[in-house]
Amino acid sequence: MTETIHFTQDRVRNLPLPINKEREDYYDSGCPKLLCRVSNTGNKSFVVLKKTVDGKTRRVTLGRFPDLSVNDARKMAQVALIDLAQGVNPTEEKRKQRFKNISLKELFVRYLEDKSALREASIKDYTKIMNSPFGFSDWLDKPINDITRDMVLTRRKQFTGGADNKMRVLRALLNYAIALKALDINPVDVLRDGNLWNKPTRRKRMIPSDNLKAWYESVINLQNEKAKVYLLILLHTGLRDTDVRYLEWKDIDFKNACFIARDTKNSSDFTAYIAPQITSYLRNLHVTTGSGKYVFPGAGKDGVMDVPRKPIAQVCKETGTDFSSHDLKRTFLTIGEAAMIPFSLLKALANHQTDGDVTGGYINPEGKTLKSATFKIADYIHQHVIPDTENIVSINKVATNPRKKF
Repeated sequence: MTETIHFTQDRVRNLPLPINKEREDYYDSGCPKLLCRVSNTGNKSFVVLKKTVDGKTRRVTLGRFPDLSVNDARKMAQVALIDLAQGVNPTEEKRKQRFKNISLKELFVRYLEDKSALREASIKDYTKIMNSPFGFSDWLDKPINDITRDMVLTRRKQFTGGADNKMRVLRALLNYAIALKALDINPVDVLRDGNLWNKPTRRKRMIPSDNLKAWYESVINLQNEKAKVYLLILLHTGLRDTDVRYLEWKDIDFKNACFIARDTKNSSDFTAYIAPQITSYLRNLHVTTGSGKYVFPGAGKDGVMDVPRKPIAQVCKETGTDFSSHDLKRTFLTIGEAAMIPFSLLKALANHQTDGDVTGGYINPEGKTLKSATFKIADYIHQHVIPDTENIVSINKVATNPRKKF
């Protein structure tokens, strides 16, 4: 039980250091709820502890002894207790005052420092939006508390492209400010309250079945080996662009035909499998880039190649099929359905979250199952890129009946 004593300058000064514990608390009989916290390092701090009506214990640190005298500590404690009784948390108010005039630029710098796990590509994207005259460059020196809902609405109307993307970056920054107790509300929420976010249109583009053979041959004939392997891995795994471009050689396991994509969109590592049909291409690339860290090295600050837009444009021109890296994910999943891979297994292969799916949350496919499914999809792909064009079936439409060819 915490000891209660009458605080005086001498008595507080002579409080002993705690033995076999990090700290010892002493309550003041002259001011209820005021205590002196003595640490094993010799620090002595005056603190107010009070339970609020919601049952939570609020702690307000007043200052250190002897910088703060006993008399001053009692006076400050009375003020803090009145504030707490009125629903005001003095600690949060101090924090708000400290951050009251923080600028958007200062907040952005701090955000990047704390979000150390952000990929270089994301940092580049956020920085471009914040520094661009078509983003928020003229707001950088503004205190974040000066940014209003009306300003958000006006700025969004001024954007000619990528309005929602830009506003999502601002929303993330100001949500971070709320976490720091620098803001009470996020002015970007006016878009949610007014139902003003654009409703995303789900894209359906993929490689059509009747173009798959031409597409495959065009990719195989690319002179750019990195682009070739990059596109082949995307088609045969259904992974996201950054999960593949940031692959490291240390995470490639040729013996077990798998690799680990680190820090994926789900904030987790993910094991994918290397189909036999593309293993030789990956081994050949190892001869070229295997002495470095990344499978797909590049000249950027992060050391990884950018999306190979020129090779992609070349394949588009040669085949008459427009596609993006993400379209290969749709192609992989659509082929997987045609190969009769169960939907829950397709979600697992594509590293899609199942937290919102009650049944899916109970299904945890084993590595052997995922590997077998990956190889089955690869076999299906290669049955349709061989010269026998009679084997090519339509994959323009997603099958609703798993027994039908899609």
